[in-house]
Amino acid sequence: MEAASSISALSDLWLTVGLIAIWWAYVGLFPTTAMGSSLSTSTDLHNLGNLYRDQGRMLEAEKMYIRALAQREKARGVDHTSTLDTVNSLGVIYCKRGKLDEAEQMYLRALAGREKSLGADHLCTLETVSNLGILYCFQGKLDKSEEVFKELLARRKDKLGADHISTIDTLHNLGNVYCAQGRLDEAQQMYMRALAGKEERLGANHASTLDTVFNLGNLYRSQDKLDEAEQMYRRALAGTEKSLGSDHPSKVEIVDNLMNLYCSQGRLDKARELQIELGRM
Repeated sequence: MEAASSISALSDLWLTVGLIAIWWAYVGLFPTTAMGSSLSTSTDLHNLGNLYRDQGRMLEAEKMYIRALAQREKARGVDHTSTLDTVNSLGVIYCKRGKLDEAEQMYLRALAGREKSLGADHLCTLETVSNLGILYCFQGKLDKSEEVFKELLARRKDKLGADHISTIDTLHNLGNVYCAQGRLDEAQQMYMRALAGKEERLGANHASTLDTVFNLGNLYRSQDKLDEAEQMYRRALAGTEKSLGSDHPSKVEIVDNLMNLYCSQGRLDKARELQIELGRM
């Protein structure tokens, strides 16, 4: 019993020390005169950026990545793999914050560096290629985005196999591009293939699976297949509540689309039922 208490106390101590180190990195008080200290601090800053990103605190994540990047460039150089990791992560944050030109700069830098140091078909390199494809879609450069994802799909199939989750994600993203281009039948084919793969690899209620379900709902609504759209929205809503919780932010968008669907059909009774069912709308 005493041994267990000692182990627990020691674990708490190390947790406290780790949190203090991250805090020092945050306020800029962590010693960085030696290269080892600088690298340790940059890792803390990068990891703290990851934490903020996962919490949806994008501005704070951006600040952490910028500081981590400056330290990694100084300690290891501009083309080191760890530096490029932060460059890529900063691109993700810029994209999420709508700073698309800055995101493109980061992705192109990360891509050039990763191709040089890791090779064109390395998983990290292909990750940046995928990020660029998503960015081009956001920028409205749909032909360019389609070209990127078609090439990426072929490379991931060859490198990882058709059933790898990264290959399946590429199908989903290509479906997004086709949908934005108004090529709805082709988009449906991509989403259906992605959904089957995600259900098999991740399960029916995984967040990524539900993303494809939700996108299929939007697609069916665009095709005026309203019954199928309702089924997808209902499935996405139930799955989100089950796997992510009733208060997850993604639930709001699903509910809004389902409510709009009911209202556009004049099914106000169903909209009211949904309000009562959710208990707070």
